[in-house]
Amino acid sequence: VVRTDSLKGRRGRLPSKPKQPPDASPVSLITSLVRAHIDSIPSATKLDYSKFQESAPSPFEKEDSVDVQQFYDLLTGSMDVIRKWAEKIQGFTELPKEDQDLLLESAFLELFILRLAYRSKPEEGKLIFCNGVVLHRQQCVRGFGDWIDAILEFSQSLHRMNVDVPSFSCLAALVIITDRHGLKEPKRVEELQNRIVGCLKDHVAAAGAEPGRSSCLSKLLGKLPELRSLCTQGLQRIFYLKLEDLVPPPPIVDKIFMDTLPF
Repeated sequence: VVRTDSLKGRRGRLPSKPKQPPDASPVSLITSLVRAHIDSIPSATKLDYSKFQESAPSPFEKEDSVDVQQFYDLLTGSMDVIRKWAEKIQGFTELPKEDQDLLLESAFLELFILRLAYRSKPEEGKLIFCNGVVLHRQQCVRGFGDWIDAILEFSQSLHRMNVDVPSFSCLAALVIITDRHGLKEPKRVEELQNRIVGCLKDHVAAAGAEPGRSSCLSKLLGKLPELRSLCTQGLQRIFYLKLEDLVPPPPIVDKIFMDTLPF
């Protein structure tokens, strides 16, 4: 006797493949990346102009301890915002804690630059930081040195590309979700990276009908090496300020500096 009760209702079909969990679809991944980005940016209505002034001290004067402290405060203030943002990237908090910390610290300066460049208004010389503080370029020159102009130049090139929020959200995620020396589970990071690249490709292809979008993907990914070069400039600036020794760097900045030193 052939038992058929277990096959009732199946109409002879083979068992279907197990479905991916609902949150693994490219659409929900890109939606979660966009949401993480939007949640991590200062609201346009709540920007803090209390310190903003266009006529700052002469940039030719040497930096003093106030300039250096401001520089470090802006960096450390961004760290908390970027950490909270990273934790909202689908799959990030499932990685080992050591890998999360390594990815975050390795990518921190690049993310600081990328996010600052995307938010700022280079044509007005306005820099909008993670905590909503708005400063004029003149106010940053003494703390940031030449690095600030390199960031503003990068900002202009990003603005010229008209990068939309979904593309930017994927790009920012790719800065942190990438292979780093010392990862405990590089395979999981690579899988997540491939999913994000897939999302970006799908999104750019869908927007491809718009004029000027065809070479958008290669231009976008071409921003990643530029970011690494800007990150090296930032590390050189921190190195210089450490030598000056006007203000000791905060422990987190010191740790990032020591761990990511390329020179």
